[in-house]
Amino acid sequence: MGDDADMADPPAPSLDVPDPDLTRDPILRGRLVLWQPRMGYRFSVDSLLLVHFVGEAPYGRVIDLGAGVGVIGLALAVRDPSATVTLLELQPRMARLARSNVEGNGGTDRVQVVEADLSNARAMRRLLTGASFDLVVSSPPFFTLASGPPVPDQEEAIARHELRLTLSDVCREARRLLVPGGRAALVFPSDRLTELLGGLDHEGLRPTRLRAIHPRPGQPAQRVLVLAIKGGKGGLVIEPPLIVRDDHGYTPEVSEALGDG
Repeated sequence: MGDDADMADPPAPSLDVPDPDLTRDPILRGRLVLWQPRMGYRFSVDSLLLVHFVGEAPYGRVIDLGAGVGVIGLALAVRDPSATVTLLELQPRMARLARSNVEGNGGTDRVQVVEADLSNARAMRRLLTGASFDLVVSSPPFFTLASGPPVPDQEEAIARHELRLTLSDVCREARRLLVPGGRAALVFPSDRLTELLGGLDHEGLRPTRLRAIHPRPGQPAQRVLVLAIKGGKGGLVIEPPLIVRDDHGYTPEVSEALGDG
């Protein structure tokens, strides 16, 4: 990683006094407790399904591109006590909450938060040295500007729509930051799968695993999970579909991803 002064984390904000704009939510059956906005952009089950998709540890050096409040990176740190994790986030309040979540979950020795604009390639090169990470994870903004007007809340709009960060930005930086043979794992809308596969392949990140997420049996997929390898060879393995719910609630595999078992 780079050694710029910008890398140093400022102190996390004190959240001892209840903030009506925030909630503090346990996940992974209480193994993580995370601050997030009460209204606007909140993390979803997609994040934990991506963690589950990455598979077993060890993960090595991990970076989460567009980390929000830190759910994916912190969940990976819980699964692998030997991993080191960088949470890269553009939005100031989200980055502050991520720092509080790192501190509140005892992760300051292994997890750092970097507030930076991923779309600024020149600044990113100064901030983070290339070929420094073994695993890149990301849940990029799902919606293009052509898909409709962003939601009114500016913070949520930036997280959900390609206002400040595009898929091509994420693919470019994933390629630059990964060591040869390193892995990139992303969750993305299923109707943009061709863009995702093309964007990864364009950067020399060969997609090797794909899994579709279906809300219920018999319903079309809404999300896809894709893993790509920098400089990888060979074909793409399409894994069995992941069904989120059945008539009894969450399916056993999704319950496992959420912390049961």
